[in-house]
Amino acid sequence: MNRRSFLTVLIGTPTIAALVAACGDDSIQSSDTPGSGGYVVPTGADEVVLRIGYEGGFTTPGSQFIHSPTLLISGDGRTFTPGATTLQYPGALLPAIIEGTITPDGVQKAIKLADLAGLLGAIPDYSSPGDDLIADAPDTVVTLTVNGVTYEHRAYALGIDSPDGEPSTPARENLQEFMDLLMNLPAAVGVENVGVGGPIVADSYRFQAMVVDPTQWTEPSPTIVAWPAETGVALADSTVCAVAPASKVDALFANATQLTFFEENELVYQLAVIAALPGEPAC
Repeated sequence: MNRRSFLTVLIGTPTIAALVAACGDDSIQSSDTPGSGGYVVPTGADEVVLRIGYEGGFTTPGSQFIHSPTLLISGDGRTFTPGATTLQYPGALLPAIIEGTITPDGVQKAIKLADLAGLLGAIPDYSSPGDDLIADAPDTVVTLTVNGVTYEHRAYALGIDSPDGEPSTPARENLQEFMDLLMNLPAAVGVENVGVGGPIVADSYRFQAMVVDPTQWTEPSPTIVAWPAETGVALADSTVCAVAPASKVDALFANATQLTFFEENELVYQLAVIAALPGEPAC
């Protein structure tokens, strides 16, 4: 069975172990036994084993700042995925993120699938003949750290049809199929290896502050709240990026909406805020 037929069949098949065996290898080992065929992966709470996300594209700076990965697996066996959002406006200030768990065997199976997809080797050319015809699209980025090596697969405008009907390439189709597979993580690695998720419990938050004129917003008008000095962070120093401990700002951010602005020294700021995730850039 080749990689492409493996992935194609796997998407519609609930039994991962049978398909791995059909490919001639059912020896998925725990990550703590690298000598017996397992993959060595990071184990730290702030380290990343696998990350699937998007970067760039036509968006506002604040939106880009709070864009969370579609799937992140941390070294200590946690998973992070986007939560549900509503259409109401203004919505919650904090992006919804679901934190779950994955067993060591589940991590090994996810990495095995990446290996079978050819993602643990030389990075292929992900360019497409139609790239120049698609403007302002994001890069799809799949990052894996295995056996001490980090592999970054980056494809511009993946999954977006070219206006002139230019076909995709095998490398792009393969990456898309792998991503589609991992988006249903319980089916991909086994329901017994994935814990029930819930809203993230953040240790800290990353945020970016921008000075605004609140009179430019009407119907509804923004709510202006005094920025608490006890956070230990000045908004004037947070125009690029700042970090605040959850113990200082949890309630403040949880009760805020997209139209909650914060005042400091007679200036009003609009904030882009997201829970700090493992491996995400530090300020």
